[in-house]
Amino acid sequence: MSIACVMAAVMLNPALVDACGEKLLTLGRAIRFQSRHTPRAASVLLYLPQTGAGQSLTDPNLESALREAGHAVRAATTSADLESALRSGNYDVVLANLTDAPDLERAQAVVERNAVVLPAVYLTAPTQPKPQAKSDRDSASKAFGVVVEVPGRPGHYCAAVDKAMELKLKRERSSKARRP
Repeated sequence: MSIACVMAAVMLNPALVDACGEKLLTLGRAIRFQSRHTPRAASVLLYLPQTGAGQSLTDPNLESALREAGHAVRAATTSADLESALRSGNYDVVLANLTDAPDLERAQAVVERNAVVLPAVYLTAPTQPKPQAKSDRDSASKAFGVVVEVPGRPGHYCAAVDKAMELKLKRERSSKARRP
């Protein structure tokens, strides 16, 4: 008898019952889906030396995240490959290890094309006894304007490249303003 009363109350209740899919839409209304696509696509050159001082850029998500965001990415593994890539291509951002970044920023091809050097700071260093210090990251951020922390989330890589593009545009505007 009690089961029949509960069933009658449920069946005769005028409450609105949503279908299965509508419940999911109701839950998702407050969630913002963010796209990784960038407002300004950049031409990015990754300098990935096989040997040398410091650690090479080995995060597998780095290149794929940049390509997914709409950036054109090319990798150079040797200094000769880097020089030929800089001479033949027009790159907006050159991403390299923090130890290689100061030399790259002074390179003739980088200066001529007004490319922004984006240094990579390693939060963890599996092949080295300790990661790069926070003071290294802070000084690199002051010197270059922007750094990318490796390993990181794909969105952080794209945000760092976007910030580097903003720096490049500011440099171009200030150089045009100086030329009357």
